[in-house]
Amino acid sequence: MEILIVLAALVAIGAIWYFNRGQKLDANNDGKVDLADVGTFIDKTAKGVARVADANKDGKVDAKDAKAVVKKAAVRAKATVKRVSSAAKRAPAKKK
Repeated sequence: MEILIVLAALVAIGAIWYFNRGQKLDANNDGKVDLADVGTFIDKTAKGVARVADANKDGKVDAKDAKAVVKKAAVRAKATVKRVSSAAKRAPAKKK
């Protein structure tokens, strides 16, 4: 269970970084970093995630979108595994 919490936290931090990269910490330019800035980052992240997750571009995220996103992720993961295993087979064996 703890590993799922850590994984969820890492995904959330990654999403916040991804959708706010290049932006300074004082998002509202009031001279201090406070909860209002955190709210700005969270709003921007939520809008970005919703935009990416709305696979059929109908303006809402529903089960069809979730299925499409999971399918796309699975296809990418399968391609990555195939590429990595192919590269591993081509690599010369290490001598002991």
